[in-house]
Amino acid sequence: MINVTLSFLLVLSPATVTEVPKNFLLTERDARRHLDPHQADEQGYKISDKLTEPLELNPCGHRRAVDRDRVAARTITHWTSAPSGSSEQLVIYKTPRAAHSALTRLRADVKRCARKGDPSEPRLKIQWRTSKAKAGDEAIGMGYQTWQDGSVNQTITGIAARRGSALMIYTTDEGMHEPGRLTKDARKMAAKVCKLPGVC
Repeated sequence: MINVTLSFLLVLSPATVTEVPKNFLLTERDARRHLDPHQADEQGYKISDKLTEPLELNPCGHRRAVDRDRVAARTITHWTSAPSGSSEQLVIYKTPRAAHSALTRLRADVKRCARKGDPSEPRLKIQWRTSKAKAGDEAIGMGYQTWQDGSVNQTITGIAARRGSALMIYTTDEGMHEPGRLTKDARKMAAKVCKLPGVC
């Protein structure tokens, strides 16, 4: 009788994500495509499923993940010889509350470390900023500029959005600080993650 009851409860329990399916991220098929030697000299991708990867928007420069209750993750970074770069990251948490906490902490980090410098480059000044964004259940535009000798050296633009128990991040260093350019991707992924069991 106990075994029958336990089996019944397991059937009723919602399924949860234990890994991100292959080719689930928007840039993943390109990232997994084989590049010929000439292309490989000009651009490349890195794919990581490590739960310890820090968030791609990382105002305080954490070397490892500081949020809790992750159950699955995938991070894809792209570089070119221009040089330029971009990234896509999806992190699934145990609960929507844990995902919300991760985004809340990210908001706090950008305030706490808005003008955090780089000790190895004392002449380089870093200034973070946030802006409004609409994607998923909640979102925030976020990015930074680096300044050297009074001139802008680099601009990084990003958006972080939450849908259910999933947090998705998109970044680019092309163009000005306009998170709206990344909102389309964030909204697309916010809809897609609801196909994963237990996320929405």
